Amino acid sequence: MSPHIPSTSGVDPVDTETGQEPLVSAAVRIARELPAARPVVGVLRGWGRADREQARALRWHLAQQEIRSTELSAVPEAGERHHVSPAGQRPIVHFLLHVGGSQRVQALRAAALWNLPLLAERPPGASPSGLTGFHARRLAVIGVHLPGETLDIAVRQATITCLQPHAGNASLLLDNEKISAPADRPLCIDLTAEGVLQVRGETFATRHVRRLRYERPWSAYRLDIDGIPAHDVRAPLRFEPMPGRLHLFHP
Repeated sequence: MSPHIPSTSGVDPVDTETGQEPLVSAAVRIARELPAARPVVGVLRGWGRADREQARALRWHLAQQEIRSTELSAVPEAGERHHVSPAGQRPIVHFLLHVGGSQRVQALRAAALWNLPLLAERPPGASPSGLTGFHARRLAVIGVHLPGETLDIAVRQATITCLQPHAGNASLLLDNEKISAPADRPLCIDLTAEGVLQVRGETFATRHVRRLRYERPWSAYRLDIDGIPAHDVRAPLRFEPMPGRLHLFHP
């Protein structure tokens, strides 16, 4: 999931209000309290025109406070699959800012994958934290270990689907329990409120485990992450909860 980083050579003034004054104020305060001499805020956005305009407006407001920023997108363009960057290739920013919209789950996933704090809008129904405070949470996510020691992240769910008919059985190692399951049936991995994996298949009872290894030696299968087709894989996959990996806070 390589970040797309547009040019940051300047931000033109805009007349459009962001409607996110508390978020902008919070970002300014955080940036000024960081020990870095000139911190950079990574503004996460989607690929739509409205997303770009909103990010541009937000960056302009940050620039008025002499806060440097850059635009990032963790979301591939239409028709593209995810390409996961090696762990050392996270963007050179100090924290991430997401201004809302349809890409919230992808913003959470990017923050967890890059291991960067994310400042976002208050969830619906949450009360404001006042002028000087923040609500902060550390949440678990699903770590997906891909071939080549590459890590990907699922915020809510991962699903495995075989790409070939008559695929036979897949081998599952659920903690220390070994079972077989028809490879042509989807396998869903969710994260419970208690921070353990919930593994669901059509031919066995739901399991709650700390680790899962999935292997189908003779055919390719597709891995969907949070509802989006992400990887075509042949080698074994490993899944595990990652407690506290997502550092989320909001004003």
